[in-house]
Amino acid sequence: MRRACVWLVMVGLVMGILTIAGVSERANASMPEYTLQLAGAYSSAQPTPRVLAAKFFQELVDKRFGGKVKVELYLDTKLGGDRETLEGCQAGNIAMVSLTTAPMVGFVPKLAVFDIAMLFDNLDVAKKALDTFKTKLIPDYEKAGFKLLMFTPISFRELTTKKPVTKLEDLKGLKIRTMENKYHVAFWKALGANPTPLNFAELYIALQQGIVDAQENPYDVIWGSKFYEVQKYLVHTHHICFIFTYVMNKKLFESMPADYQKMLTDTVNEVSDYLFEESKKQAGAMLAELKSKGMEVVEITPEMKTGMREAAKTVVKMVKDAVGGEIVDDLLLAVQAASK
Repeated sequence: MRRACVWLVMVGLVMGILTIAGVSERANASMPEYTLQLAGAYSSAQPTPRVLAAKFFQELVDKRFGGKVKVELYLDTKLGGDRETLEGCQAGNIAMVSLTTAPMVGFVPKLAVFDIAMLFDNLDVAKKALDTFKTKLIPDYEKAGFKLLMFTPISFRELTTKKPVTKLEDLKGLKIRTMENKYHVAFWKALGANPTPLNFAELYIALQQGIVDAQENPYDVIWGSKFYEVQKYLVHTHHICFIFTYVMNKKLFESMPADYQKMLTDTVNEVSDYLFEESKKQAGAMLAELKSKGMEVVEITPEMKTGMREAAKTVVKMVKDAVGGEIVDDLLLAVQAASK
């Protein structure tokens, strides 16, 4: 009799386990599946921080969602340039886009605040400031139909020249190739330089032939374009910070189960930290390479930095007139707090 009871208990336990496993399997099978396209208009030919971060994101999502969510990478402008992919994401045809803030100004006008020069002393200050400030921009992203997931500083625009620039007077009359950006042009004009917007494809020849004397870009562009062949000096101006973002179609994000939303957000946060550290690491290696090619690095003096910040006040007023003073003041306060 006792053996029969034990047998019945064991059978009951086994059946219970099988029932729980069956319910769990059916529950897992009922969870929705997603395929998220991550588009980027940047090259994947080299293992740059942006490329490594995209692949890391893809791997983490596949692992953490157990195959229920997949990420497909479309870099190298495979789905179009920045504007085309943003429009596709806004319309819901592309799930996610990875890009810097500059191309998004047309969708989120307040991002023009990052065209103000001389905001951050270094990437650590930038990250600390932006970790708090980015919440101010979330409503504007959402109004444009986007869910902001990543907002990470990755590099600076630096000045390169044919002659040494060690004081403000050295900038007077200097022909600097700039982007066609009214805020960038105004900044260099306020310093007495001669900013010259020019198609990037023409820049190397323009530097070689002396049409322009200088240009400004981050390390990877200086290296990849071999500007070290036609420019002797790399001046650490750190004047404009590149901020990299991941944005997602807002309706798609909100359609996902709450646990999916949290898991996706947590994953992007981890990728953001990875991207930030990888960017700093590669920046150091890239700088060493530029030095090995003969470039001489010039660190600007405190006096020069002060003068450049004074010149940037011209742009502060322009941006305030364009997008409102409150958002500009909020950013300046965040930078001030992060710099302490």
